[in-house]
Amino acid sequence: MTIIMIGQKGLPARSGGIERHVSLLASGLVAHGHRVIVYGRPWYVGQGKPPVGVEQKITRGIHTKHLDAITHTLTALWDARGENPDIVHLHGSGVEILTPLARLLFPHAKIVFTFHSTNHSLSKWGSFAKAVLRMSERFGCLFADRTIAVSEVIARYCVTKYSCQATYIPHPFAMPSDQPSVDALANHGLHRNKYLLFVGRLIQDKQAHLLIQAYQDAKNQRPDLFAQIPLVIVGGGTWTDTYTKWLYHLAASVPGVKMLGERCGEELRTLQAHALGHIFPTSSEGLSIAILEAGAYRRPVVATDLPQNREATGGHAIEVKRQDVQDLCRGLIELAELSEEARMIKGNKIYQHVAQNFNTDLRVRDMLQVYEELLTDNRFLPAPSVV
Repeated sequence: MTIIMIGQKGLPARSGGIERHVSLLASGLVAHGHRVIVYGRPWYVGQGKPPVGVEQKITRGIHTKHLDAITHTLTALWDARGENPDIVHLHGSGVEILTPLARLLFPHAKIVFTFHSTNHSLSKWGSFAKAVLRMSERFGCLFADRTIAVSEVIARYCVTKYSCQATYIPHPFAMPSDQPSVDALANHGLHRNKYLLFVGRLIQDKQAHLLIQAYQDAKNQRPDLFAQIPLVIVGGGTWTDTYTKWLYHLAASVPGVKMLGERCGEELRTLQAHALGHIFPTSSEGLSIAILEAGAYRRPVVATDLPQNREATGGHAIEVKRQDVQDLCRGLIELAELSEEARMIKGNKIYQHVAQNFNTDLRVRDMLQVYEELLTDNRFLPAPSVV
């Protein structure tokens, strides 16, 4: 079959959970003998190449905060008319407002929408944008032939909010085949198991500012633990320049905080693999691939008490209250006090959970089952299930 994927920024996936999701899904579908065309945005893709076997087409859009995703999706849908696809698969939030148009342009194809997160809850959007995003997710749930939810929380949201019975298929995720070298750590003055790591977008909902405050409090309370353990923050802003500048200013006022900006590839993997622990103070989430990556390297995790974070860790994280600096400080101290053996035990539990529930081959087979059910109109095929 021919499958078109639209909504992601493009491949290779430098940053962004949706891009990493699409990269693994597309590669897996190609491995099963299907043709996959992924649409990308020129400002993101640059000279990059997609994974072997995956085709990528570039169409243009208006690269602004409010128009980038929607205009690129519009031009991608228009361009894809000549590909005669069997499946048109929309990813992300905001783009699904064009689901009715996709049905008109592709009357013989099936339209699938993957619901990655409730983006209207993010603080970076104004009231009008939030209203459009709510309308968009409504259109995706009501007009797509099938809605896919990447977390159980989102699946329940689809039912309660839109009476839409979404199919729950977690992220495909590839476990690392080897342990990265520690050599790249020296470039940042870091040492193995001697730094805390935050990986995420620099938007207010990821709460990096609270983490910096909690880290400062932890240093004040337990200088014996944190004198030689810096806090490393990896990520870039997403149309959040004002917040990002303020965050860098805040970080500069706290000794031990290192702002590294966006990192990708082997350098990012090195930082993830050798951290003392990963910290996720987020107040809003779809289902974090960064948490899965922490677990894949058997690193302990401190995460807020979101149900989505429990899904990602299997409940094996050091859990802290949302938007609570004091409790986050308590979590950092608890992590730093763990013995090496205790850290390994916590990391191994998350590793086992991730390996079992986010296996790429199984999740690709689940998606193929959905596609085949739609194309054959066989309503008796069992729904995908998590092992």
